[in-house]
Amino acid sequence: MNRTARTAVLALSFSALCAAPALAGSSFVVREGAAPDVVAGGVTTWFTGMYSPEGNPRGHVTGVQMPDGRTSLDLIFGSGARIVAFNPSVAAGARAVRRTILGGTGRYLGASGVVRTSRPRGVFTHEVRYSLPPRGTPRTTMAYVVRLSTPRIINRGGPGGVGNARLITGSILDASRTRVGTYGVDSTLTFVYGAGTYEWYAGTFSYEFADGTLTASGPYQRASASAPGALGSSGRVVSRGTGAYSGMRGQVVVTANPDGTATHSFTLIRR
Repeated sequence: MNRTARTAVLALSFSALCAAPALAGSSFVVREGAAPDVVAGGVTTWFTGMYSPEGNPRGHVTGVQMPDGRTSLDLIFGSGARIVAFNPSVAAGARAVRRTILGGTGRYLGASGVVRTSRPRGVFTHEVRYSLPPRGTPRTTMAYVVRLSTPRIINRGGPGGVGNARLITGSILDASRTRVGTYGVDSTLTFVYGAGTYEWYAGTFSYEFADGTLTASGPYQRASASAPGALGSSGRVVSRGTGAYSGMRGQVVVTANPDGTATHSFTLIRR
């Protein structure tokens, strides 16, 4: 099997309501569409349609397997919700792969569980078993502005740049545009469309503050300057935190601003 960052918070609030009630033992199955993997520089990427067992469209699936065996899997639902899973290694020839759910966004906020991937009759199938935080789990919300530096691209030779690494650093700013932390992105291009004007990436995002760090994972879209219109906000999974954020997980929604910066809005829970 081949695929085998609180200094100067803009807003801080607590809510007694959760996005959804606890759903112990909830599960569903999705299947991938027929799309080939791309192997470039030892990195395997895939991006394809996601369907119910009955063949109804559910969204998209994207994933990355690094040369050392680390694999990430992103389930991108048409509703905008995400589930992100990860496995530190995949054994060559494995008939099935179990990935740990790092978390989710939207209705899957704070999800935990596993994704079991198999390939019956040649079709990649993902069985998702997850639970959500109990009803009434408090939330912490906060927002910052991020200003990016010039990206660094590592060319791995894939068609249209698929498989290339996109590495970015940036500054985290408060409401008065004072620098309160640093931001970093390590992402891989998984799909190009619209005659090269739009791109999908899968990546890891770091937020470093004076009192701790937050790490997020998941897919994001990017449009070139020549692309018509603007892409919508993207949600990424916050998978872990340190210091003041120890035990935190949840989501961060990234929204582009007219001045070239982006607002990163967090919704966090402690699990």
